[in-house]
Amino acid sequence: MGSIFARHILQRDKPKIGLLNIGSEEDKGNELAKDTQDLFRNSPLKDQFIGNIEGRDIHKGICEVIVTEGFVGNVVLKVCEGVFEFVMKVVGKEVLSTLKTEVQLGQLALQNILKRYDHNELGGAPLLGVDGICIICHGSSKERAIENALHVAAKYARSKLNDLIVKELAAGKAGEPGA
Repeated sequence: MGSIFARHILQRDKPKIGLLNIGSEEDKGNELAKDTQDLFRNSPLKDQFIGNIEGRDIHKGICEVIVTEGFVGNVVLKVCEGVFEFVMKVVGKEVLSTLKTEVQLGQLALQNILKRYDHNELGGAPLLGVDGICIICHGSSKERAIENALHVAAKYARSKLNDLIVKELAAGKAGEPGA
């Protein structure tokens, strides 16, 4: 489902898939992780599966789809958001305090970064595999995040994402471009 999502929504021809694990070596992880590696290696997605990735790899762009179980994924997501907020505050304070005449340009640059990466601007993440469109937002989401989540939901509805997922999974073409 993640591969289909990445192809149709993110426009990635053959999205690379990584399994979030405690190490990149094949023998790392618990039984679920090892079993999941085996499933990928013996699936139609084997050519897209790059193996295990570590938490530090998430933002390096080495894969478009990261597979993990829900609890770990939720923790990782919230840690990333917290680090982003912390770094933006520290960098913003440090950079803006050193600027003399370009303070407004510095503020604009920081605002552009926020618009690109702030979870409130993204709204939420799709819950794939449900019969319908479900965008998961934080319980602490404010009006802006909910509004943006509705825009995301509308985009997915227009793209007929669920129909594409059902059709491609039924045909066994989850990893095939143009399927």
